[in-house]
Amino acid sequence: MSQNQASTPAPQPAAAPAHPPIDDRAPESVIIRPWPKIVFLYPTFVTAAIFWLLAWLGLVSPTVLGNSFMLVLMLNLLVFSFDFSRIKSITLVIAVIAIVLLVLWIDTKADFTGYLGRVFGAIDIQMNAPFYGFLAAGLGILLGIVWINSRFHYYEVNAREILHHHGYLGDIQRWSTEGLEMNKEIYDVVEYMLLRSGRLIFHPATSKKAIVLDNVAKVNAVEERINDLLSVVAVRLNQRPGPG
Repeated sequence: MSQNQASTPAPQPAAAPAHPPIDDRAPESVIIRPWPKIVFLYPTFVTAAIFWLLAWLGLVSPTVLGNSFMLVLMLNLLVFSFDFSRIKSITLVIAVIAIVLLVLWIDTKADFTGYLGRVFGAIDIQMNAPFYGFLAAGLGILLGIVWINSRFHYYEVNAREILHHHGYLGDIQRWSTEGLEMNKEIYDVVEYMLLRSGRLIFHPATSKKAIVLDNVAKVNAVEERINDLLSVVAVRLNQRPGPG
């Protein structure tokens, strides 16, 4: 080969992109379904269904089932009675601890726990299998209707707007996401424990009224998905190349 013959140039590495790659894993839209308060009765529904089976098979004493069911029902109804904020919940826990310590202190002077045991032991609440079965069936039907209704009444957040789907004929109300402000509130600790639920508040720049969505299940995950969606949109806008 002649020394004057030009050698084949070595391949040059590809030039790095002018901008870092964009993460396209964010969802195209986020569906938000606000639920009515009745969904928080699912512990009673589950308990009634299990107790119906136990009562039908005769595996457990009717008194044990009845007393246990009333305890579950009363505790479940507390969700509808108060809003257990963080401060109220901490106060309630401290009050329960104080009562327990007081009872133990009184028990050192007299047989107070034995007296309480006799009082609660005398409670004899009994329900038969049809009661548990009909209650479980009724709550199941109501929860099923609520689930079906949620397929027609929900909110959708995409890159450009918030869509409110409502009505069985597909009615839609729209708000732009430009200048959108979003807040999250976990105002009830008990509701958060049951469904990880909370409240989302949207403040569209084009609307004078805020959009308030109560009882959003898994509210932290929903908020994170919306933030990912809107942040990727912002990155795409910021990385749009200018005129050459």
